[in-house]
Amino acid sequence: MNSVERYIKPPTPFIVDNWGKLLPDWQVPPQTIVIVLINSQFPLDREGELIEQEKDRLLKQFMQWGQSFHIMSHKQGFLTEIICPKAGTPQYSKKGDAHFDLVATVHHSLGFNFSTVKGCKTLLHPRWHTAVYPGLFLSGTTAV
Repeated sequence: MNSVERYIKPPTPFIVDNWGKLLPDWQVPPQTIVIVLINSQFPLDREGELIEQEKDRLLKQFMQWGQSFHIMSHKQGFLTEIICPKAGTPQYSKKGDAHFDLVATVHHSLGFNFSTVKGCKTLLHPRWHTAVYPGLFLSGTTAV
């Protein structure tokens, strides 16, 4: 099992300013974001079949958690969404004209640096370095 970190934060200025383009069928802007960081078995700033398999495994793991989060929240009457880390798009809401940038969200919210190699951004976690996979949940409700 991978190590996981979760952070509950207010939405970034980009999300606040662009929520209508990010989530066009939401009637209210997101009030809370939950950043999920999963420790990868390998540094994700490298290339190759093994790295792609690890990214796919982590995506599947995050999406399973996200589905559970969304179902549980929906049953309790909360407006929630999970953002696909690979595509930067919502899974249950209409896709908008803008996409979520998870690395930029983590950078702004947590101050983690990142690197860009061949057009792909990779987070630099303080302990895990580039062996980190980000995910994002959104809620239309303020965290208590």
